Amino acid sequence: MKKASGVLGLLLGFILAACSPGDTVRPTVTLQSPTDGQTVNQDTVTVQGTATDNLRVTRITYQLNNGQEQSVNINPGQQVSFQFQVTLQEGQNTLTVNAYDQAGNKGTATVRVNYDPQAIHSLSGTVVSEYAGAPVSGTTLKLYREDQLVGTTQTDSEGRFTFSSLSPGRYRLEAQKPGMAGSVVEGLLVPEMGSITVIQKPAFDQNLSTTPATLIITDGSGSPLDNGNFTNTIPFQVQVDPSQDFVKPMRYIYVALGRTPGSAFLTSTATSGRRIFIETEDTGPQNLSGAFVAGFGSASGERVYLEVVAYDFNLNRSHYLIPLTFVNTSTAQNNTVDAPTSVAATAITLSQAVGFFNVKAPFTLTVPLGRNQMGELPLDLQGVPEGSNLYVEVRWCYTNTSPSARPFAFRIERSTDGQNWTPVGRVGGGASSSCPSNAFNRPFFFRDASPDLTPGQTYLYRVVAVGSNEAASASSSTTPLPPYFAPLLRPEDESQGVSKTPDFVIGHPQLQIGADGAAYNLVLWDTLTGDSVAWQTLAGYSLMVEFGTQGNGIPDGEALVYGFHPGVGNLVIFTDTAGLLDPSKPNAVPVNVPQGTVTMPYNFDGLAQLPQLQTLRTYAWQLYVSHAYKYNPQEGYRISAYSIQTWPSSTSFIRITRPDTQVFDFTTGE
Repeated sequence: MKKASGVLGLLLGFILAACSPGDTVRPTVTLQSPTDGQTVNQDTVTVQGTATDNLRVTRITYQLNNGQEQSVNINPGQQVSFQFQVTLQEGQNTLTVNAYDQAGNKGTATVRVNYDPQAIHSLSGTVVSEYAGAPVSGTTLKLYREDQLVGTTQTDSEGRFTFSSLSPGRYRLEAQKPGMAGSVVEGLLVPEMGSITVIQKPAFDQNLSTTPATLIITDGSGSPLDNGNFTNTIPFQVQVDPSQDFVKPMRYIYVALGRTPGSAFLTSTATSGRRIFIETEDTGPQNLSGAFVAGFGSASGERVYLEVVAYDFNLNRSHYLIPLTFVNTSTAQNNTVDAPTSVAATAITLSQAVGFFNVKAPFTLTVPLGRNQMGELPLDLQGVPEGSNLYVEVRWCYTNTSPSARPFAFRIERSTDGQNWTPVGRVGGGASSSCPSNAFNRPFFFRDASPDLTPGQTYLYRVVAVGSNEAASASSSTTPLPPYFAPLLRPEDESQGVSKTPDFVIGHPQLQIGADGAAYNLVLWDTLTGDSVAWQTLAGYSLMVEFGTQGNGIPDGEALVYGFHPGVGNLVIFTDTAGLLDPSKPNAVPVNVPQGTVTMPYNFDGLAQLPQLQTLRTYAWQLYVSHAYKYNPQEGYRISAYSIQTWPSSTSFIRITRPDTQVFDFTTGE
């Protein structure tokens, strides 16, 4: 038996020897830990990985900082797992793992590991597609310090990421993902900045470079701004480095103090703003003063951050954070201030949106502001991002117009428990004797587009007036709604033989998303003539549909349908199944609460342009307006949250080709 075994072994050796010269495939080495660029605060790390070969891995070694190879104990095979420990030198270490097969082929894997005893800090954040935008998952993030890679990670399904074991210092963060423009943040200070929001847009052209522009930022005379000292005015000049890669022409360069600049809708306020430069690679000597620095700095000097954001033609984004000391001599810092009043927080979820640069013109949408109250909701689509997005608009008043009581600044704070408050924004102070009942018309505002805002979570906001003293307002609460989608049901798409006075049935998923009601406006047109039949529900006003909830005061299982009727000049009740307000017309607009549907009969309001549709004619219908809303009973049944599915176009009456908007065609019968 022993002799036979020896013969077989000898024969196998001859076979392998004969085959070996033809085997040139190197083993594959994969390291699970540590990761390339990782920083650790202990001098010993555990190395784990696998080595794979088409024949057999026979030996594993490692080299630290290009030193001699050290052997690692393994069980040879086609795939082997290995684990060992190495002791690092302080600073950057290069670790190479080698795998050898029977033919002598060598495969390697190399990582860089930084040992820093002070590396005890972390940096976390979120990557989103726009301001208040949808999360971007699968983005590769690389963190550098002094041009040395210190960590690599990827965003999760919610766009979140974390780098741990960071030493104090200044960092650069790069974001890349196929199909997306590149994004870079320069000047991240650790541990001062524990979190960051990174904006990464879809690339305008995926075949173009995704390297963001490199910016040269000076005071206009060639001197750097970093850690400079300035009083009342900050001079600056932003130039695109022509020696570095970027996609011409530049689209925008934004400059702002104390806030990340960008969309005017989300970042400008009534008392402060940002500078914007269009299609230029050099802003020339400029400055920030007056309203552009209002509410920032102090008489003795305060550390603040100048922020510069630039987009090239491919939407690659460069974001620079520049620390400086700012002295503000505004006498408003000595004023004795009162508490702001009439604070109203309103969450707005955008289920369907247009691109950041696609629409420039603002417009208003007629919406319910509360029970039996209508008003105008201002929407500026320049700031509306793609995807399902959320922000909170905070509005308030400050009516003490005495010069000695005017605040130097307003600080906006957020809480989830009413006890612990986190600052989310700061704007210049101001005063106005006007304080309209419509919250959207109140003179001062701030829009919180933090990526950690979550539907279903109740948030409280308050505004703190800042002068020689600080005075906090009463709080206002809002509970953001998830995205809303009301599907078209009947007449079905491409249906034939439809009645000339059809019923229009839509889904009403109000209860599914925790809303107290929804507003609708249908539009119907003749596909042959385009706009010859333009019947629009309530002649441009929305129909409110509310199924019973604890928040709207309607009993469970019951419904209320109402709208402002232009023929009557007042609110009209169309359906009141509980008989709370007007039981005389319980079924003018039939509803099915268990199924979650609403039926709008043709000409139910008497405002149709034609008594009936034409015979054998093709028509198209869609939701012109669709949004859900939620009341705040503690604040007088004010609507404190909207979830907007669709809204009117600012450039045309009907946008038939609008993406993701349902349009159903049907043909009438004899």
